[in-house]
Parts: sequence; structure tokens; C-alpha cells
Amino acid sequence: MNAHRFHPWLWIILLWLGWVTVVEAAPAREREKVQTWVAENGLQVILIENHVNPMAEVRILAHGGSVHDPEGREGLASLTAWMFNEGGGELDSSAFQERLHYYGISMAADVGSDPIEIHLTSLSAHLDEAFARLGDALLRPRFDRADFERALRERSAELIKSEEDPAYRAARALTPMVYGAHPYARPTKGTLESVKRIELADIRNHHAATFRAPGMVMAVAGDITRERLEAYLNQHLGKLPREPGPFATPPKAKPVEKGAETHIEMDQPQTTVRMGVVAIDREDADFYALTVMNQMLGGGGLTSRLNQVVREERGLAYGIFSGFSPLAGRGPFTISTETKTESAREAIALIRAELKRMMDETITTEELRDVQRYLTGSFPLHLDGLDKLAETWCRIGFYQRGLDYLDTWPDKIRAVTQEDVQRVARRILNLDRLQTVTVGKTVKPVPDGQTKETAQDGKPD
Repeated sequence: MNAHRFHPWLWIILLWLGWVTVVEAAPAREREKVQTWVAENGLQVILIENHVNPMAEVRILAHGGSVHDPEGREGLASLTAWMFNEGGGELDSSAFQERLHYYGISMAADVGSDPIEIHLTSLSAHLDEAFARLGDALLRPRFDRADFERALRERSAELIKSEEDPAYRAARALTPMVYGAHPYARPTKGTLESVKRIELADIRNHHAATFRAPGMVMAVAGDITRERLEAYLNQHLGKLPREPGPFATPPKAKPVEKGAETHIEMDQPQTTVRMGVVAIDREDADFYALTVMNQMLGGGGLTSRLNQVVREERGLAYGIFSGFSPLAGRGPFTISTETKTESAREAIALIRAELKRMMDETITTEELRDVQRYLTGSFPLHLDGLDKLAETWCRIGFYQRGLDYLDTWPDKIRAVTQEDVQRVARRILNLDRLQTVTVGKTVKPVPDGQTKETAQDGKPD
């Protein structure tokens, strides 16, 4: 039962650190308390002590995301995460949930393209119980048949319901257009057909392959000392498998050579627009330049170029956003908006014009400095909770960014030049490779005939 839901501020943190960038360093008083070590079984541990409140947040990232789903059984990693808190050891699903509820413990898992992520929240007085249940879920999962069948029913119902959501249908159509045959093209939650092919043994095998100590990173933030944490880890997680898992780093995605446009007919008052191309991974030398360029183009809310042109000047949308996800195999750069059907073609033309302007015209010194000041000055406002600290540091550890990442990040943002921004725009914002999806009532073809519009029913493959 994956009941965990991200709050809006957490999506902002993930967007800046996991998807787009990481910004200004945390206050020195927090950085001084960061401790790291590798447990005897190979588990990488990061501890951020904070004894202001009597609680703790735990995050675990492990290799085993949807990119590793077998072809034809897309959605396996997502279902494995869904069943993470469905009982363990002697406790069946109902008893397990009752135990968590009694002690006020929240524990669930979620899945992304690269990792599976575990979230655990507990009062510090109940951490022994929390880690005991975590150990059950990791080492002694139940995976009872009745719970598996319920998971299949709920996932199938969710997929059917998602067909009513134009944003889901747009994203579902755009991803394979951007990635072609690459594993990132596969739908994270699968399709009705692929979910039916998943067996209970697949769940067991994926869980066993994912949760192995050498490939896992745990970050703990809150009211706990290293001595106490090490005792819990030895007692409850010490028997995690010490052999590395089978999941290799995804291959680097290559941009699709020719852009296209797909229209999905749907009776909606507005047209949903999604556009995208393959971008970069975290190790790419252009990471910081793309961070600045994206913030300027469409990541800056009301002040971004796209927002100014599409929303403020033309009044075609309530909001328009761009962002990139630096996945291990090169994540996507995307643009998203919703507009009236009759203005969809105009909005797309304006977006393309702004992308071209970003490539063709050197940005001003003032615009560059404004974006750099915003990026380097805003991050402390988003690290004011234990959950945010655990989330951020877990991703730093998982993606091997180094303990000085938050310290060096501002200087690297300030070092980005006008020429860097234009160069990365020319590299990433290739209009000939730009993929576009519209969902809504039929829109007229682009006059210049450079894009291809095809009607689809939008149903999963």
C-alpha cells in the first residue's frame, strides 16, 4: 500500500536537487553535524543530527527503479514499491499497518526512473520499533497472494482512471517520442497489458535484487546520535545482503534524430501541451550552465522568459514551466503548459520562438546576474525541515555528489557565463529534434509543415 504522497515543497526540492539542480548551501550549523560512514555490510549511511524536535526522518535510495523493468512487464518496480509496507516477518499487512499506526510511524516506498526510495518518519522514542519494522519490510517481506492481487486491482483501476487526465496522457505519449527504444521510454507504472503479465515471483525477485546493502544509501536527519543509529542498523539491518545487485547503470540515451508532433483527441476545454528532448546526466560538464539557462527560460515562475511571453504578454496560459531531470542515463528537458484550444498553435509557435531566441541571442549581463542571485540565495528557505534534509542528503549520497556539493554549488553557478548559457541552449534546445504532444480537441497543423500531427486514442500500448 503505497500511501505516501509528496507535498508541494518536497517536489520543489526534488526538482532543484534531483531533477534540475541543487542550490545554496545549508546553514553551517547543519553542515557541521553531517556524519557519513559505510556500515560493515556495505550500506552507506549519512546522519544529520538535529535534536530540536523529538523525531527523525529516514530516507533510503536503492538501485531498482523503473528503468530496470523487464520488457513486457513494465510497472514491476512500481508494484514492488507499492507492496513494500504490506507486511513483514510475523505481521501480515493488516497487523503491520496497525503496528505502524499505533506508534505513529509513517513508512512507504516510491519509485523513480533510476531508484526506489523508502520514506520513514518516527518520533525518536519509537525509532527502535520503526527500524524493526523497516528490517521486516527489507529482509522478511510477506508478499502474500491476497495483497498482491489487491495491488494488481488497484493499479489497473489507477491506470484506467489516469486515461481521464490529459497531463498523464501527454506525458505518457511524450516519453517514448523523446527516448525511442531506450528503457526510459517505458511507462513507470506500466500499462494495463504489462501489469497483467507481472507475477508474484517477479515482485519477490525484484525486491531481492534491489535491496542489497552495497547499492543502498540511507540518510537520517533528526533526534538520534550515531551510536544509537549504529545500534539499530546492526540489530535490524545487519543481515542485508552484502553482494552487489544486478542492476547496471542505464545506457546513455541518444537524442532522436527528427522531431515530431502527436495530437491526442480528448474532449477538454483546454489543450495540454508537452514538449521535450533528451538532455544530460549529473556528471555532464554543462549541468550548471543548463541549470541557469532553464531558470531563465521557464523555471523561474512569473519572471521566466516563457512566462513573460506566453502568460503576461499574450494571456494564453495561467502558467508555463520548463525543467530537466539529470537521470543517470541522461534525463529529459521538458516544457509544459495548458492553453485554450484555439490558441494552442500560437502558444507552440511562441515557445519555439523563445527557444530559438535563447540559442541565437546572447543574454544580458543583468539577466544572468539576476538568475544567479536567485538560485544561490533561495536554497536555505527550502532546507528548514528534517524531511527536506534527509531527502537532499540521501540524493547527494546516492548520486555521489560529494560532501562538499552544497558548499561548492554556489560558486559553480556564479561561474556560468553568458557564452555558457548560449552554448548549452544550442546543444539542448534543438528545434529539429523537439518532440511535441498536444492533448485536447483537434488543432490545426503547423503552417510550415515541419511537424507531423497524428491522431491517437492515447491508450497505453
